[in-house]
Amino acid sequence: MKRCDLDKALPEGIRSFDEWEAKITKYQTPLMKRLDSLDLGSRPKNWTRAALYEIVLWELNRYPEIDDTLFRDLAGAAKIAPGKHREGKELFLRLLGCRNVGLTMATAILRFVNPGTFQTLNARNGFVVLGAGEIPSRPEEAADYYFRYLDELRKLTGDGFDFRFADRLLYQVDKATGRKLGS
Repeated sequence: MKRCDLDKALPEGIRSFDEWEAKITKYQTPLMKRLDSLDLGSRPKNWTRAALYEIVLWELNRYPEIDDTLFRDLAGAAKIAPGKHREGKELFLRLLGCRNVGLTMATAILRFVNPGTFQTLNARNGFVVLGAGEIPSRPEEAADYYFRYLDELRKLTGDGFDFRFADRLLYQVDKATGRKLGS
């Protein structure tokens, strides 16, 4: 392609590719600014696994946008006692309100902050514990479903089945049945 042909692809009213790039919000986020400023040629110490993972998550459009206040508040979930998971409802709903954070991601975040109180919920785990049925998509209903899942999971664990690792084992149980997701 010739440059003159490429220039014809510019949206109406946009005079240059630099101007166009500046107007695309996906490229104006704090993450994008951080990645653009890595400058590895001059600052090789900026190359870290964290930087690599940020690049991958950005490219996959899976980078969660969690603000600093919520990030700090999530540390409080570590203090929620086992069986008192409903105390985390407000945090859970705030997570669900974040871009690129769905139910499975929100529950995984809480699980790794406090595995004695929270566990990951996904289609496989939900099916094993609560049976067939769709996981609700509306945040309030999803929260109720999640906390019911945790209530039931707490009843199932113990005596050689550690609550802290239940999510990964339930996933394996469902896979072992050969059940296809969505069936």
